[in-house]
Amino acid sequence: MLTHEVDIAFSPQSMVGSLAVSDDGKIIAWSESDQSVNILVEMGEVQKISIESDAKGIFFQDNNLIYADDDFGVKCVDTSGKTIWQCEIPGGVSLLKKCQDFIAVVDNLGRLSTLSHQGNSLKSFHQFTSIIMISPYSNGVIVVLESGSVHFFDGHHSVWNRPARGEVGESITNVGLTAENKLIIGREGYALVPGEEEALELEVWDVTQDSMLFRCELKNRLLLTCDDNKVTYLGFDDGSVHQLIYQSGNTYLLSEELFSTKYPIKTLNLTSGNVIAGSWFYLTGLTKSGESWTVEHQGIIQHSAYCKATEEFYFAGDDQNDYTETEPIGRIKLSSKLIQRDKSELTEWFQSKSIDETLSAEQIYSEDEKLDKLLSSQKAQDSELLGRELNNIMSALSEDIKESKPLTEQSIQDADNLLDDLMYNPKTTSQPIADAGKDSVYECGENSHCIVVLDSSNTAGDKRKIVGYSWTNEAGREVSNLPKFRAKLGPGKHRFELRVIDVDGNSTSDSVQIDVV
Repeated sequence: MLTHEVDIAFSPQSMVGSLAVSDDGKIIAWSESDQSVNILVEMGEVQKISIESDAKGIFFQDNNLIYADDDFGVKCVDTSGKTIWQCEIPGGVSLLKKCQDFIAVVDNLGRLSTLSHQGNSLKSFHQFTSIIMISPYSNGVIVVLESGSVHFFDGHHSVWNRPARGEVGESITNVGLTAENKLIIGREGYALVPGEEEALELEVWDVTQDSMLFRCELKNRLLLTCDDNKVTYLGFDDGSVHQLIYQSGNTYLLSEELFSTKYPIKTLNLTSGNVIAGSWFYLTGLTKSGESWTVEHQGIIQHSAYCKATEEFYFAGDDQNDYTETEPIGRIKLSSKLIQRDKSELTEWFQSKSIDETLSAEQIYSEDEKLDKLLSSQKAQDSELLGRELNNIMSALSEDIKESKPLTEQSIQDADNLLDDLMYNPKTTSQPIADAGKDSVYECGENSHCIVVLDSSNTAGDKRKIVGYSWTNEAGREVSNLPKFRAKLGPGKHRFELRVIDVDGNSTSDSVQIDVV
């Protein structure tokens, strides 16, 4: 399949919560679950900033970073982490967005406030509570309430609201913009009786004219939109991506499915030459020429950021497993050519690789006194210890010989056998010994399942001899033939057996039990 070369931009210490890149592409920033905000300038040293609680949004204003947390409020820092300005928000921050003329902030009570780009408090709009979604629009901001109502604030007051539909109620699944700067709304209607206003729908509004330009019924929930001044793309919870096409007569048409990821779309970006969807453990891209490509990540993709100036695409995610290492932030140079790879090779960029240091001929054939430089310190110590032991043994034998009776042929043979036994160093077997990992317990919390990574990387012996892996469940059915795979498990006890086969036809097995509570 087609893919891009990927490298690791940075390996965070904990789960990434948000991700941003500066306009010139020289600075990337991200928040982590260890209550920190991190700034990386031109791939140099990371500046780590400790914050009072979890970050709720980050973005760049010029080359300064603005972020918010759910305890204090909003802060602006330079690339060294020095505070330029700060604004306390009573009750902390739940949502943060950069708008054209101001910064929109929603506190933990669901109330809207606005700040200038210099950090001055402008106005608070406390007539509405329970705001669950905000989106920049024109010179203001679109506000979505938990009740399903949608409003447009121009920075001073509400100038438009969408009339409610349905007697029982509705919820808004997403808001966005078309390439023509019209408002997109995805809605889900409620009903006591199936069929009565119970529908998933897409609406397009001209807010300035208070006019709905387009409405159509959907089969799946609208989750994300992305656009430029030419095209608009929509991502849905079934993993499909569609184009919203503008037609003459100021109306729209929803295209057929362009491609599908088979899992809910979590990120959707439009670059100069691609539309890129993040879903499950994969990025799926579609070029303007119609070529489809795939990049795999170590975690479930949750965040992405694109820099037009450098054509670099950053992405991050988490495998939701507390027993595995933190997943890296990946980077793709979209200007590079697509390459052909087998699907099994898509994980190579984030899997650890051993780097063998090679020695020159001059180093190998150098003087004996330089031998220690070719050995590790541990090997040198072992060699010295072995030499001492042999000297002690030979000295003891020599003393015994002096005090003993004249040597006979039998006594010489016995001494030789003893020396052979002492110097015998049995070679450890290189046959691979299967290791399925340790028994573990996972909590799925409010979710109906957990994502568990089953990993054979602790298998002992010479792994180069391994020709096959086989994971079977407790029913005896093979569920994977990969050294590592992800399993979606519901509550209960789950047992898996790993069988490893080597080139000589030998096989070893090991089992692991996973408890999901």
